[in-house]
Amino acid sequence: MNQENNHTDMDIQVTAKKDELSLKAKGAGLLILIAMCIVGIILLSLKMADMEKGTILFAPLLFLLYITYNLIATLDAVLGITVRYRDD
Repeated sequence: MNQENNHTDMDIQVTAKKDELSLKAKGAGLLILIAMCIVGIILLSLKMADMEKGTILFAPLLFLLYITYNLIATLDAVLGITVRYRDD
């Protein structure tokens, strides 16, 4: 059976101007911020496990979770990330 591929290849070129960042720089910055938030979540969770009354750290943990959620949404909006499953 011969199947036709209806895929189009496209090259995208990103340029940087003097007063704005390129798409790669924005994506890299957002990924670094997400990584820092995830490390903070892990460290706060470890500290909560060590403390006897670790419930005091729920507010900062929820704040970091909220920031991380918004950063992931921003990364999705800026870079236009889509996840598709193709069964070839």
